Amino acid sequence: MIRWLLLVLVLATAMLLGPALVNNPGYIKVILAGRVFELTALGLVVVLLLSAVALWLISVLLRKLLRLQHVSFNFLRWRRQRKAQQAFELGLQAYAKQQWQLASQHLAKAAADDFMHSEKHLLAAYAAFYAGNTDQANRHVAALPAGNDSSSFVQADLLLQQGQAAQACALLGETVNADTADKGLGQLYLYALQQAGQWQQLLQMVPAALKQQWFDKEQWRRQRFNIYPAAISQLSQQQRFDEAAAYWQNLPGKERKSTAANIGLAWAQAQNGQSEAAEKLLLSNLQLEELPLTLTFLRQIPLGKSVLKLRKQAQSWLREHSSNGYVYALLAYLAEQEGEPEQAALALQKAQQYEPKLG
Repeated sequence: MIRWLLLVLVLATAMLLGPALVNNPGYIKVILAGRVFELTALGLVVVLLLSAVALWLISVLLRKLLRLQHVSFNFLRWRRQRKAQQAFELGLQAYAKQQWQLASQHLAKAAADDFMHSEKHLLAAYAAFYAGNTDQANRHVAALPAGNDSSSFVQADLLLQQGQAAQACALLGETVNADTADKGLGQLYLYALQQAGQWQQLLQMVPAALKQQWFDKEQWRRQRFNIYPAAISQLSQQQRFDEAAAYWQNLPGKERKSTAANIGLAWAQAQNGQSEAAEKLLLSNLQLEELPLTLTFLRQIPLGKSVLKLRKQAQSWLREHSSNGYVYALLAYLAEQEGEPEQAALALQKAQQYEPKLG
């Protein structure tokens, strides 16, 4: 409505002033660098308008050629961009210092400018969340481009940090597949599946993780122990683990034969009362160099008194590595399984002497 009123006002003004300007065009004389230019007032206005349009076209062309789209030659817009840039700088400094409330305020101001729009909203979402303002964090997430990997990542990550692993899995399940190349998104999905206890889906995603290389070689060596022992033992408890099932057979042979997978199988056997078979399987797969990775899971396997051969193996390692705290911790676990609490306490004390972090 306002636009129509302005248009009517402009037309009325043109109708009133137009005849006067045509009948009395006026006379302007411009002397520039020794040269004299004579033109009417209306001609001067036209020249000024054409010059303004030419300058605008040149500025657009320069910004395109020099990739300066975020730079504005408009003073008011430039001033607004400058304030947003200053707020972004202050927000990053506060974020680095973990001053979440201050970072949230500055980054929210910085998001008013379109330059690095997604990055500002992403950081602002985390800052607002850590400052305790979940609603504001969700508004920043909603401002991110739909279907963007970064949007899915931050939304799922915030859900996980709120303990809503199942919702995070549902969200990421619509985005992550065998062709997903975003390593961060893939890693987050596997973590979400672990937290939600969706073990079968977790095993089904392992080939995709290997194909797209979501983890480097050393990371995957560790990640195996986060996946297989818990997945196999939990599925076994639910009577859903089957070595002939597609989710297991689709895994590469190297994965099925890995130490982590065999620890999971031994754990499942022990849970089903097959302690001797579990000990035999552990004995054929345990390696001294992997003990720091395997010990956490070994301690959870209920072997009972079927630990004699494992104790001999541990004592054999100890003769060659007398200061290895992890071997002492293994002996403590085995002594506890055999019902020897005093021996277990002495071995644990030795373990803590060489590896204080062992408890």
